[in-house]
Amino acid sequence: MSDPSTSQQQPPLPAPTEAAPSPAAPTADATSNAERKARKDAKRAAKAQAQAARATATATAATGSSSTLDADAEPAKKAPHRNDPRSQPVDVQLSKALAYILRHGALKEGLEIRPDGFIRLDDVLARPRLKSLNMAQPGAAKAKRPDLDDVRKIVEDNDKKRFEIAQHDGTWLIRAVQGHSLKEVTALSHVELTLDNLHLLRPNVPFPASSSDGDEALESRLAATQLEPGQSQGGSDDGEVLVIHGTDAAAWDRIRQSGGLRPMTRNHIHLAKGKLGDEGVISGMRKSASRLVFVDIRAALWDGIPFFLSSNGVVLTPGKVPEGTPQQAVVPSATEASAEEQQDSAKGANQGGQGRRGGGGARREGEGESEGGKGQLPLGYIVRVEDAKGQVVWTP
Repeated sequence: MSDPSTSQQQPPLPAPTEAAPSPAAPTADATSNAERKARKDAKRAAKAQAQAARATATATAATGSSSTLDADAEPAKKAPHRNDPRSQPVDVQLSKALAYILRHGALKEGLEIRPDGFIRLDDVLARPRLKSLNMAQPGAAKAKRPDLDDVRKIVEDNDKKRFEIAQHDGTWLIRAVQGHSLKEVTALSHVELTLDNLHLLRPNVPFPASSSDGDEALESRLAATQLEPGQSQGGSDDGEVLVIHGTDAAAWDRIRQSGGLRPMTRNHIHLAKGKLGDEGVISGMRKSASRLVFVDIRAALWDGIPFFLSSNGVVLTPGKVPEGTPQQAVVPSATEASAEEQQDSAKGANQGGQGRRGGGGARREGEGESEGGKGQLPLGYIVRVEDAKGQVVWTP
């Protein structure tokens, strides 16, 4: 038993105390909060960087974008492919839109086309494929739809002179000079080629009339170009006179297998007075043609195959039309069609034209199988075929 006096003399032991947290050693909760804040900051920085990158891409796309207007388009779009029409200059887009409507698509676009190929310009400009084009200068605040001045510039500057415009009773009209697939076009101002006027195929011989001349003026100028007795024609007096159809290697194989050139979806086979780049030759074939098919036009004329010359120098022929084919299938020149005949053609187009649709011009003339009732320029009139370098690759 312990001594009570002894136990009273011993001081009491101090109560245990908790150690104070060291400022250099943060708690687990504080560490977790700091990590979360750092992650949020990093996400915000990454998001801001991504937004800046998108803004830069949008500005770049807008600078090199097409001139076609689209108010609902998303700002950042992939640039058009180089073969996409929208990647081309807006004046080229306008020229191609005009060529499609005037040559092939007038009826599909709901437009009235005259037998001479003219359409009201205001009606053409109102079509969506033209209204959507922006002719404004780069950087302009407002868009600008194509107008008469833009079309005039296209007509004047077109290197192949594909279009003509004219004003009649205060109304502007426009047409394609040649290349139509529309059967309603039956009275274009072409000059019929004969054995007596093949000199019109020579360089620098002017077309006998302009589109603004009437039939009497056309006949007068055509008569002035007739040769005097004993005068030389195109080429030598008794030799061949050649015109050229341009195509490519694969199409030439089909032409050879089918027996000759055919108009296909168009009204005529197209030929040039010479090679592109030759003096006085501006149209008649594509620049990309890799096969040049030389045709003896004098021999074909001797055999009764009709040929015509357009105002931009393209030689046209429906080919040798099968017997029994209606004569309307052969497009006459302006000198052949009287005023009464043109009026009859206009009535027929107005009465029956809406039931027919214009061809899309998907295949070029002279290629592949013929449509029923169309003519052919047989292989017997082809004297040789050259490649793009002038090497002969085929002879009869």
